[in-house]
Amino acid sequence: MIKKSVTKKLKSIVGEKNTILEKEELKAFGIDDVLPEIVLSPNNIEQVSEIMKLVSKESLSVIPRGSGTKSALGNKPDRGNIVISTNNLNRIIEHGASDLVATTECGISLGSLQKELNKENQFLALDPPHINKDATIGGIIATNDSGPERLRYGTAREFLIGIKVVKADGSIFKGGSKVVKNVAGYDLPKLYVGSLGTLGIIVEATFRLYPVPEYSETYLASFSSLENCHKTILTLLNSNLVLTSLELLNPGLTALLSKRNNLDINGSEYCLAIGIKNVEKAVKDQISTVKKICEQSGGKGVLIRGSQEEKLWEDVRNFPSNIVKAESAVCKASILVTQIPTVLNMVKQLSDENGVETSVSTRAGNGICIIAIRGDASSITNAVKNLRAFISTLGGSLIIQETSTEIKEQFDIWGDIGSGLGIMKRIKSNFDPDNILNPGRYI
Repeated sequence: MIKKSVTKKLKSIVGEKNTILEKEELKAFGIDDVLPEIVLSPNNIEQVSEIMKLVSKESLSVIPRGSGTKSALGNKPDRGNIVISTNNLNRIIEHGASDLVATTECGISLGSLQKELNKENQFLALDPPHINKDATIGGIIATNDSGPERLRYGTAREFLIGIKVVKADGSIFKGGSKVVKNVAGYDLPKLYVGSLGTLGIIVEATFRLYPVPEYSETYLASFSSLENCHKTILTLLNSNLVLTSLELLNPGLTALLSKRNNLDINGSEYCLAIGIKNVEKAVKDQISTVKKICEQSGGKGVLIRGSQEEKLWEDVRNFPSNIVKAESAVCKASILVTQIPTVLNMVKQLSDENGVETSVSTRAGNGICIIAIRGDASSITNAVKNLRAFISTLGGSLIIQETSTEIKEQFDIWGDIGSGLGIMKRIKSNFDPDNILNPGRYI
Protein backbone atom coordinates (compact mmCIF):
# COMPACT_ATOMS: atom_id res chain seq x y z
CA MET A 1 0.00 0.00 0.00
CA ILE A 2 1.39 3.38 -1.00
CA LYS A 3 1.41 5.97 1.78
CA LYS A 4 -0.52 9.17 1.05
CA SER A 5 2.62 11.25 1.51
CA VAL A 6 4.42 9.14 -1.13
CA THR A 7 1.47 9.38 -3.53
CA LYS A 8 1.61 13.16 -3.17
CA LYS A 9 5.34 13.22 -3.97
CA LEU A 10 4.91 10.94 -6.99
CA LYS A 11 2.10 13.13 -8.28
CA SER A 12 4.25 16.23 -7.89
CA ILE A 13 7.03 14.71 -10.02
CA VAL A 14 4.93 14.16 -13.16
CA GLY A 15 2.04 16.54 -12.59
CA GLU A 16 -1.67 15.94 -12.10
CA LYS A 17 -2.49 15.40 -15.79
CA ASN A 18 0.09 12.62 -15.97
CA THR A 19 -1.23 10.80 -12.92
CA ILE A 20 -4.05 8.24 -12.78
CA LEU A 21 -5.56 7.32 -9.40
CA GLU A 22 -9.22 6.54 -10.19
CA LYS A 23 -10.01 2.83 -9.86
CA GLU A 24 -12.05 2.59 -13.05
CA GLU A 25 -9.18 4.05 -15.10
CA LEU A 26 -6.62 1.86 -13.32
CA LYS A 27 -8.41 -1.28 -14.55
CA ALA A 28 -7.03 -0.69 -18.04
CA PHE A 29 -3.52 -1.10 -16.64
CA GLY A 30 -4.15 -4.31 -14.67
CA ILE A 31 -2.29 -7.55 -15.39
CA ASP A 32 -4.04 -10.83 -14.55
CA ASP A 33 -6.37 -9.06 -12.11
CA VAL A 34 -3.48 -7.30 -10.35
CA LEU A 35 -4.34 -3.58 -10.39
CA PRO A 36 -1.85 -0.79 -9.73
CA GLU A 37 -2.56 1.88 -7.13
CA ILE A 38 -1.25 4.65 -9.36
CA VAL A 39 -0.19 5.12 -12.99
CA LEU A 40 2.49 7.71 -13.77
CA SER A 41 3.43 9.05 -17.21
CA PRO A 42 6.73 10.92 -16.85
CA ASN A 43 7.64 13.55 -19.45
CA ASN A 44 11.37 12.89 -19.50
CA ILE A 45 14.09 10.53 -18.36
CA GLU A 46 14.92 12.67 -15.32
CA GLN A 47 11.38 12.24 -14.01
CA VAL A 48 11.65 8.45 -14.42
CA SER A 49 14.85 8.62 -12.37
CA GLU A 50 13.18 10.68 -9.64
CA ILE A 51 10.28 8.24 -9.42
CA MET A 52 12.58 5.24 -9.10
CA LYS A 53 14.71 6.90 -6.43
CA LEU A 54 11.60 7.48 -4.36
CA VAL A 55 9.94 4.09 -4.86
CA SER A 56 13.18 2.17 -4.22
CA LYS A 57 13.47 3.85 -0.81
CA GLU A 58 9.87 2.87 -0.08
CA SER A 59 10.33 -0.69 -1.48
CA LEU A 60 7.31 -0.25 -3.78
CA SER A 61 6.91 -2.43 -6.86
CA VAL A 62 6.95 -0.99 -10.36
CA ILE A 63 5.57 -2.35 -13.64
CA PRO A 64 7.03 -0.56 -16.69
CA ARG A 65 4.58 -0.22 -19.57
CA GLY A 66 4.57 1.00 -23.14
CA SER A 67 1.31 0.64 -25.07
CA GLY A 68 0.39 -2.63 -23.34
CA THR A 69 0.38 -4.83 -26.43
CA LYS A 70 2.42 -7.49 -24.61
CA SER A 71 0.90 -7.12 -21.14
CA ALA A 72 -0.41 -10.71 -21.28
CA LEU A 73 3.13 -12.10 -21.49
CA GLY A 74 4.62 -13.53 -18.31
CA ASN A 75 3.48 -14.83 -14.97
CA LYS A 76 0.94 -13.08 -12.78
CA PRO A 77 2.76 -10.26 -10.93
CA ASP A 78 3.46 -10.83 -7.25
CA ARG A 79 2.45 -7.22 -6.68
CA GLY A 80 2.11 -4.04 -8.68
CA ASN A 81 1.96 -0.78 -6.73
CA ILE A 82 2.94 1.53 -9.57
CA VAL A 83 2.76 1.47 -13.36
CA ILE A 84 5.24 3.74 -15.12
CA SER A 85 3.99 4.47 -18.62
CA THR A 86 6.56 5.54 -21.21
CA ASN A 87 3.99 7.01 -23.62
CA ASN A 88 5.27 10.58 -23.13
CA LEU A 89 8.84 9.51 -23.91
CA ASN A 90 8.16 9.56 -27.62
CA ARG A 91 10.78 11.82 -29.19
CA ILE A 92 13.29 10.97 -31.90
CA ILE A 93 16.53 12.38 -30.51
CA GLU A 94 18.75 12.03 -33.54
CA HIS A 95 18.65 10.51 -37.01
CA GLY A 96 22.06 10.27 -38.61
CA ALA A 97 20.82 9.38 -42.07
CA SER A 98 24.30 9.40 -43.59
CA ASP A 99 25.47 6.90 -40.96
CA LEU A 100 22.28 4.79 -41.01
CA VAL A 101 21.84 5.31 -37.27
CA ALA A 102 18.95 6.67 -35.16
CA THR A 103 18.52 7.41 -31.45
CA THR A 104 15.03 7.58 -29.99
CA GLU A 105 13.16 7.62 -26.70
CA CYS A 106 11.56 4.26 -26.08
CA GLY A 107 7.93 5.29 -25.64
CA ILE A 108 7.63 6.06 -29.34
CA SER A 109 5.70 3.53 -31.39
CA LEU A 110 7.57 1.58 -34.04
CA GLY A 111 5.02 2.74 -36.60
CA SER A 112 5.69 6.43 -35.83
CA LEU A 113 9.44 5.90 -35.91
CA GLN A 114 9.25 4.13 -39.28
CA LYS A 115 7.26 7.01 -40.80
CA GLU A 116 10.01 9.45 -39.88
CA LEU A 117 12.82 7.17 -41.03
CA ASN A 118 11.02 6.49 -44.31
CA LYS A 119 11.35 10.18 -45.19
CA GLU A 120 15.06 9.42 -45.71
CA ASN A 121 14.23 6.09 -47.41
CA GLN A 122 15.44 4.19 -44.33
CA PHE A 123 13.81 1.87 -41.79
CA LEU A 124 14.43 -0.10 -38.62
CA ALA A 125 14.34 -3.72 -39.76
CA LEU A 126 11.95 -5.02 -37.12
CA ASP A 127 8.47 -6.34 -37.91
CA PRO A 128 6.93 -7.59 -34.64
CA PRO A 129 3.18 -7.89 -34.05
CA HIS A 130 0.95 -4.94 -33.11
CA ILE A 131 2.69 -2.26 -35.19
CA ASN A 132 -0.80 -1.00 -36.02
CA LYS A 133 -1.64 -1.01 -32.28
CA ASP A 134 1.27 1.26 -31.37
CA ALA A 135 3.77 -1.32 -30.09
CA THR A 136 6.57 0.78 -28.58
CA ILE A 137 10.30 0.57 -29.09
CA GLY A 138 10.86 -0.10 -25.38
CA GLY A 139 8.31 -2.90 -25.31
CA ILE A 140 9.78 -4.52 -28.41
CA ILE A 141 13.26 -4.48 -26.83
CA ALA A 142 11.98 -5.72 -23.46
CA THR A 143 10.13 -8.68 -25.01
CA ASN A 144 12.64 -9.29 -27.83
CA ASP A 145 9.65 -9.48 -30.12
CA SER A 146 10.15 -10.12 -33.83
CA GLY A 147 8.28 -11.15 -36.94
CA PRO A 148 8.72 -13.07 -40.21
CA GLU A 149 11.53 -10.82 -41.45
CA ARG A 150 13.86 -11.95 -38.66
CA LEU A 151 15.01 -14.54 -41.22
CA ARG A 152 16.68 -11.79 -43.27
CA TYR A 153 17.49 -9.18 -40.65
CA GLY A 154 17.57 -10.87 -37.24
CA THR A 155 16.11 -9.59 -33.96
CA ALA A 156 16.51 -6.41 -31.89
CA ARG A 157 19.86 -7.70 -30.62
CA GLU A 158 21.31 -7.29 -34.10
CA PHE A 159 20.30 -3.61 -34.43
CA LEU A 160 20.66 -2.28 -30.89
CA ILE A 161 24.01 -0.49 -30.56
CA GLY A 162 23.27 1.82 -27.63
CA ILE A 163 20.83 2.05 -24.74
CA LYS A 164 19.87 4.22 -21.78
CA VAL A 165 18.14 2.60 -18.81
CA VAL A 166 16.85 3.87 -15.47
CA LYS A 167 17.85 1.26 -12.90
CA ALA A 168 15.88 0.16 -9.86
CA ASP A 169 17.65 2.65 -7.59
CA GLY A 170 16.99 5.55 -9.96
CA SER A 171 20.51 5.78 -11.36
CA ILE A 172 20.81 6.09 -15.13
CA PHE A 173 22.85 3.53 -17.05
CA LYS A 174 24.13 4.33 -20.51
CA GLY A 175 25.76 1.64 -22.60
CA GLY A 176 26.92 1.13 -26.15
CA SER A 177 27.52 3.86 -28.69
CA LYS A 178 25.99 6.07 -31.35
CA VAL A 179 28.10 4.50 -34.06
CA VAL A 180 27.91 1.00 -35.52
CA LYS A 181 31.56 0.24 -34.79
CA ASN A 182 32.03 -0.08 -31.04
CA VAL A 183 34.79 -1.01 -28.62
CA ALA A 184 35.28 -4.65 -27.68
CA GLY A 185 34.01 -5.99 -24.37
CA TYR A 186 30.79 -7.30 -22.82
CA ASP A 187 27.82 -5.85 -24.68
CA LEU A 188 25.63 -4.70 -21.80
CA PRO A 189 22.87 -3.19 -23.96
CA LYS A 190 22.04 -6.68 -25.23
CA LEU A 191 21.40 -7.79 -21.65
CA TYR A 192 18.22 -5.73 -21.59
CA VAL A 193 16.83 -7.32 -24.75
CA GLY A 194 14.16 -9.79 -23.61
CA SER A 195 14.49 -8.83 -19.93
CA LEU A 196 10.77 -7.96 -19.69
CA GLY A 197 11.43 -4.82 -17.67
CA THR A 198 12.92 -6.74 -14.73
CA LEU A 199 16.41 -5.17 -14.89
CA GLY A 200 15.51 -1.54 -15.50
CA ILE A 201 13.20 0.82 -17.38
CA ILE A 202 14.43 1.18 -20.97
CA VAL A 203 14.12 4.85 -21.87
CA GLU A 204 16.36 5.43 -24.90
CA ALA A 205 17.87 3.33 -27.66
CA THR A 206 20.21 3.71 -30.63
CA PHE A 207 19.79 1.46 -33.66
CA ARG A 208 21.53 0.83 -36.93
CA LEU A 209 19.19 1.16 -39.90
CA TYR A 210 18.70 -0.22 -43.42
CA PRO A 211 17.68 1.39 -46.71
CA VAL A 212 14.06 0.68 -47.62
CA PRO A 213 13.95 -2.14 -50.23
CA GLU A 214 12.90 -1.02 -53.69
CA TYR A 215 10.52 -3.85 -54.54
CA SER A 216 8.72 -6.82 -53.01
CA GLU A 217 6.91 -10.00 -54.08
CA THR A 218 5.63 -13.06 -52.24
CA TYR A 219 5.13 -16.55 -53.62
CA LEU A 220 2.59 -18.81 -51.90
CA ALA A 221 2.86 -22.55 -52.45
CA SER A 222 0.56 -25.20 -50.98
CA PHE A 223 1.63 -28.83 -50.49
CA SER A 224 -0.49 -31.92 -49.94
CA SER A 225 2.49 -33.53 -48.20
CA LEU A 226 4.23 -32.02 -45.16
CA GLU A 227 7.31 -34.05 -46.07
CA ASN A 228 7.53 -32.42 -49.51
CA CYS A 229 6.87 -29.03 -48.00
CA HIS A 230 9.76 -29.43 -45.56
CA LYS A 231 12.02 -30.75 -48.32
CA THR A 232 11.31 -27.50 -50.17
CA ILE A 233 12.17 -25.46 -47.08
CA LEU A 234 15.58 -27.13 -46.77
CA THR A 235 16.26 -26.64 -50.48
CA LEU A 236 15.40 -22.93 -50.23
CA LEU A 237 17.55 -22.44 -47.13
CA ASN A 238 20.53 -24.19 -48.71
CA SER A 239 20.26 -22.21 -51.95
CA ASN A 240 21.88 -18.87 -52.83
CA LEU A 241 18.53 -17.10 -52.58
CA VAL A 242 18.32 -14.11 -50.22
CA LEU A 243 14.89 -14.64 -48.67
CA THR A 244 13.32 -11.92 -46.57
CA SER A 245 10.81 -14.24 -44.93
CA LEU A 246 9.85 -17.89 -45.07
CA GLU A 247 6.70 -18.84 -43.22
CA LEU A 248 5.11 -22.28 -42.98
CA LEU A 249 1.38 -22.26 -42.23
CA ASN A 250 -0.48 -25.35 -41.07
CA PRO A 251 -3.82 -26.19 -42.79
CA GLY A 252 -5.81 -24.57 -39.96
CA LEU A 253 -4.09 -21.23 -40.51
CA THR A 254 -3.88 -21.58 -44.29
CA ALA A 255 -7.68 -21.82 -44.43
CA LEU A 256 -8.16 -18.75 -42.24
CA LEU A 257 -5.68 -16.58 -44.12
CA SER A 258 -6.88 -17.77 -47.53
CA LYS A 259 -10.42 -16.65 -46.70
CA ARG A 260 -9.35 -13.33 -45.12
CA ASN A 261 -7.09 -12.38 -48.03
CA ASN A 262 -8.97 -13.92 -50.95
CA LEU A 263 -6.01 -16.14 -51.86
CA ASP A 264 -6.17 -18.72 -54.61
CA ILE A 265 -4.60 -21.53 -52.58
CA ASN A 266 -5.84 -24.82 -51.12
CA GLY A 267 -6.97 -24.07 -47.57
CA SER A 268 -6.70 -27.71 -46.50
CA GLU A 269 -2.94 -28.01 -47.15
CA TYR A 270 0.32 -26.79 -45.66
CA CYS A 271 1.39 -23.54 -47.23
CA LEU A 272 4.74 -21.78 -47.65
CA ALA A 273 4.79 -17.99 -47.81
CA ILE A 274 8.10 -16.91 -49.34
CA GLY A 275 8.77 -13.17 -49.34
CA ILE A 276 11.66 -11.43 -51.10
CA LYS A 277 12.50 -7.71 -50.97
CA ASN A 278 15.28 -6.18 -53.04
CA VAL A 279 15.71 -4.29 -56.31
CA GLU A 280 12.99 -5.28 -58.79
CA LYS A 281 15.14 -7.38 -61.15
CA ALA A 282 16.69 -9.36 -58.27
CA VAL A 283 13.26 -10.03 -56.78
CA LYS A 284 11.75 -11.25 -60.05
CA ASP A 285 14.76 -13.48 -60.82
CA GLN A 286 14.71 -15.04 -57.35
CA ILE A 287 10.94 -15.53 -57.28
CA SER A 288 11.27 -17.39 -60.59
CA THR A 289 13.78 -19.74 -58.94
CA VAL A 290 11.54 -20.10 -55.87
CA LYS A 291 8.64 -21.14 -58.10
CA LYS A 292 10.73 -23.84 -59.81
CA ILE A 293 11.96 -25.24 -56.47
CA CYS A 294 8.41 -25.42 -55.11
CA GLU A 295 7.02 -27.07 -58.24
CA GLN A 296 9.75 -29.73 -58.13
CA SER A 297 8.28 -30.94 -54.84
CA GLY A 298 4.67 -30.74 -55.93
CA GLY A 299 3.91 -27.27 -54.64
CA LYS A 300 1.10 -25.36 -56.33
CA GLY A 301 1.64 -21.65 -56.10
CA VAL A 302 0.37 -18.15 -56.65
CA LEU A 303 2.27 -14.85 -56.77
CA ILE A 304 1.03 -11.81 -54.85
CA ARG A 305 2.28 -8.24 -54.60
CA GLY A 306 1.12 -4.78 -53.61
CA SER A 307 -1.69 -4.29 -51.09
CA GLN A 308 -2.65 -7.97 -51.07
CA GLU A 309 0.90 -8.92 -50.18
CA GLU A 310 1.08 -6.26 -47.45
CA LYS A 311 -2.21 -7.43 -45.93
CA LEU A 312 -1.09 -11.07 -45.87
CA TRP A 313 2.16 -10.30 -44.04
CA GLU A 314 0.31 -8.03 -41.63
CA ASP A 315 -1.97 -10.95 -40.78
CA VAL A 316 0.98 -13.33 -40.38
CA ARG A 317 2.81 -10.81 -38.17
CA ASN A 318 -0.19 -10.23 -35.93
CA PHE A 319 -1.25 -13.88 -35.73
CA PRO A 320 -3.06 -15.01 -33.67
CA SER A 321 -4.43 -11.87 -31.97
CA ASN A 322 -6.07 -10.67 -35.20
CA ILE A 323 -7.72 -14.01 -35.97
CA VAL A 324 -8.31 -16.07 -32.82
CA LYS A 325 -11.14 -14.67 -30.72
CA ALA A 326 -12.30 -17.71 -28.72
CA GLU A 327 -10.67 -18.90 -25.49
CA SER A 328 -7.20 -20.01 -26.39
CA ALA A 329 -3.60 -20.47 -25.38
CA VAL A 330 -0.90 -18.95 -27.56
CA CYS A 331 2.42 -20.80 -27.30
CA LYS A 332 5.83 -20.11 -28.74
CA ALA A 333 8.05 -23.13 -29.36
CA SER A 334 11.74 -22.95 -30.20
CA ILE A 335 13.07 -26.02 -32.01
CA LEU A 336 15.57 -27.01 -34.69
CA VAL A 337 14.51 -26.38 -38.28
CA THR A 338 14.86 -30.09 -38.96
CA GLN A 339 12.31 -30.84 -36.20
CA ILE A 340 9.50 -28.74 -37.69
CA PRO A 341 7.63 -31.65 -39.36
CA THR A 342 7.82 -33.71 -36.16
CA VAL A 343 6.31 -30.91 -34.09
CA LEU A 344 3.59 -30.10 -36.63
CA ASN A 345 2.58 -33.76 -36.75
CA MET A 346 2.43 -33.78 -32.95
CA VAL A 347 0.27 -30.65 -32.96
CA LYS A 348 -2.16 -32.38 -35.33
CA GLN A 349 -2.22 -35.46 -33.12
CA LEU A 350 -2.92 -33.40 -29.99
CA SER A 351 -5.66 -31.57 -31.83
CA ASP A 352 -7.37 -34.84 -32.69
CA GLU A 353 -6.90 -36.35 -29.20
CA ASN A 354 -8.00 -33.31 -27.17
CA GLY A 355 -10.73 -31.97 -29.39
CA VAL A 356 -9.05 -28.59 -29.85
CA GLU A 357 -8.48 -26.47 -32.94
CA THR A 358 -4.92 -25.50 -33.78
CA SER A 359 -3.42 -22.84 -36.01
CA VAL A 360 0.35 -22.69 -36.45
CA SER A 361 2.64 -20.15 -38.07
CA THR A 362 6.26 -21.30 -38.22
CA ARG A 363 9.33 -19.18 -38.95
CA ALA A 364 10.61 -22.00 -41.13
CA GLY A 365 14.18 -20.72 -41.32
CA ASN A 366 14.48 -20.10 -37.57
CA GLY A 367 12.59 -22.95 -35.91
CA ILE A 368 10.12 -20.63 -34.12
CA CYS A 369 6.53 -21.94 -33.99
CA ILE A 370 3.62 -19.71 -32.93
CA ILE A 371 0.83 -22.10 -31.94
CA ALA A 372 -2.75 -21.07 -31.14
CA ILE A 373 -4.83 -23.73 -29.37
CA ARG A 374 -8.59 -23.14 -29.10
CA GLY A 375 -11.17 -25.05 -27.08
CA ASP A 376 -12.43 -25.34 -23.52
CA ALA A 377 -10.02 -24.67 -20.63
CA SER A 378 -9.53 -28.34 -19.71
CA SER A 379 -8.78 -29.46 -23.27
CA ILE A 380 -6.38 -26.56 -23.83
CA THR A 381 -4.55 -27.31 -20.58
CA ASN A 382 -4.06 -30.98 -21.49
CA ALA A 383 -2.90 -30.14 -25.00
CA VAL A 384 -0.34 -27.58 -23.79
CA LYS A 385 1.03 -29.94 -21.12
CA ASN A 386 1.50 -32.74 -23.64
CA LEU A 387 2.97 -30.44 -26.27
CA ARG A 388 5.50 -28.95 -23.84
CA ALA A 389 6.54 -32.40 -22.64
CA PHE A 390 7.01 -33.57 -26.23
CA ILE A 391 9.05 -30.54 -27.27
CA SER A 392 11.20 -30.98 -24.19
CA THR A 393 12.14 -34.48 -25.35
CA LEU A 394 13.43 -32.88 -28.56
CA GLY A 395 15.63 -30.48 -26.60
CA GLY A 396 13.41 -27.53 -27.49
CA SER A 397 11.43 -25.15 -25.32
CA LEU A 398 7.89 -23.84 -25.15
CA ILE A 399 6.60 -20.71 -23.43
CA ILE A 400 2.97 -19.66 -23.04
CA GLN A 401 2.66 -16.19 -24.51
CA GLU A 402 -0.96 -15.52 -23.81
CA THR A 403 -3.94 -17.25 -22.21
CA SER A 404 -6.61 -16.80 -19.56
CA THR A 405 -5.67 -16.42 -15.89
CA GLU A 406 -7.40 -19.75 -15.19
CA ILE A 407 -5.15 -21.64 -17.61
CA LYS A 408 -2.05 -19.60 -16.77
CA GLU A 409 -2.25 -20.68 -13.12
CA GLN A 410 -1.81 -24.32 -14.20
CA PHE A 411 1.66 -23.69 -15.64
CA ASP A 412 5.10 -22.29 -15.24
CA ILE A 413 4.73 -19.87 -18.15
CA TRP A 414 8.41 -19.94 -19.09
CA GLY A 415 9.07 -23.67 -18.67
CA ASP A 416 12.42 -25.20 -17.76
CA ILE A 417 15.23 -22.67 -18.20
CA GLY A 418 17.98 -25.19 -17.60
CA SER A 419 21.54 -24.30 -16.62
CA GLY A 420 21.07 -20.58 -17.26
CA LEU A 421 18.76 -20.07 -14.28
CA GLY A 422 21.54 -19.54 -11.76
CA ILE A 423 23.28 -16.76 -13.66
CA MET A 424 19.92 -15.10 -14.45
CA LYS A 425 19.12 -14.96 -10.73
CA ARG A 426 22.52 -13.44 -9.96
CA ILE A 427 22.06 -10.78 -12.64
CA LYS A 428 18.61 -9.93 -11.27
CA SER A 429 20.02 -9.73 -7.74
CA ASN A 430 22.75 -7.31 -8.85
CA PHE A 431 20.50 -5.07 -10.95
CA ASP A 432 17.40 -5.14 -8.72
CA PRO A 433 18.34 -6.48 -5.27
CA ASP A 434 14.97 -5.61 -3.69
CA ASN A 435 12.97 -7.16 -6.57
CA ILE A 436 10.82 -4.10 -7.21
CA LEU A 437 10.77 -4.23 -11.04
CA ASN A 438 8.03 -6.47 -12.47
CA PRO A 439 8.24 -8.86 -9.49
CA GLY A 440 7.16 -12.41 -10.29
CA ARG A 441 6.46 -11.88 -13.99
CA TYR A 442 9.66 -13.36 -15.31
CA ILE A 443 11.44 -16.59 -14.52
